[in-house]
Amino acid sequence: MYRETIWMKGGRSRVLVLLLAAIAAAACATIERQTERILDPQRPPEPSRVAQLLPFGNPSNATADLSNRNNFLVFKRTFTFSYNNSRGTVNWVAWRTTMNDLGESLPRPQFEPDTKLPIVFTRILPTDYSRSGYDRGHMVPSADRFGDPEANAETFLMTNIVPQAADLNQYVWEKLERYARGIVRRGSDVYTIAGVYGTKKRINGRLVAPTNCWKIIVVLQPGGSALTIDQSTRVIAVDIPNENGIKNIYWQRFRVPVREIEEKTGFDFFSDLPRELQDRLETRADDQ
Repeated sequence: MYRETIWMKGGRSRVLVLLLAAIAAAACATIERQTERILDPQRPPEPSRVAQLLPFGNPSNATADLSNRNNFLVFKRTFTFSYNNSRGTVNWVAWRTTMNDLGESLPRPQFEPDTKLPIVFTRILPTDYSRSGYDRGHMVPSADRFGDPEANAETFLMTNIVPQAADLNQYVWEKLERYARGIVRRGSDVYTIAGVYGTKKRINGRLVAPTNCWKIIVVLQPGGSALTIDQSTRVIAVDIPNENGIKNIYWQRFRVPVREIEEKTGFDFFSDLPRELQDRLETRADDQ
């Protein structure tokens, strides 16, 4: 009886040890998953969203790998971008604008830091622009998302903002934005990729003002995709210096072939299209 009692106690002890070990392993796994979500809170996007937001390819082969901090791929509700942690801005951002995205003016949200960036990244604040001499310039325009207040609020996240000279932001860039929305109101969709290159000034050691801001606009039929683009598709590409003294210059003066922007940035904007079609679209400047 005594030996049986000892065996039962020993058996219970072993069961308890195994149970505690299982609980500890489960807790460690849970902590690991939670840590991963804190470090990188993104979830993989649905393939349909990738096809919608990157229909012609990923220009810089950006990835959602935490080690790829200067070419880090981020998906928002209605746009996607390659983030450059050392610059504190995007390399490029891509979005589509349709008639449903437009609407009446909305109350202007506050600029906000992007809390969905991985915690290991430098988080740019609205105050980082204070007394910098540069505007907080939108990449995806606020007015491109007046049809959806939540999507509009995302355009005020600091990951969608770059330092722009006032004459660029408030005049040349803004007029091109309005022109693109006019195309949508006349019955087309527009697919846009915009970004920056060069270093004009480093602001507070956290943020780079670019030498140039560029934009590529593809005019599509409603619902159009890579399957509907052809040699006659209109592509508007501009490369604009980020400086004052240009406010009276029409944006059309800054039109260039897409290939010229590729050479300046190292990106490949229509990589998923056949080579012959790429060459046709990328080597001509818009003249309409």
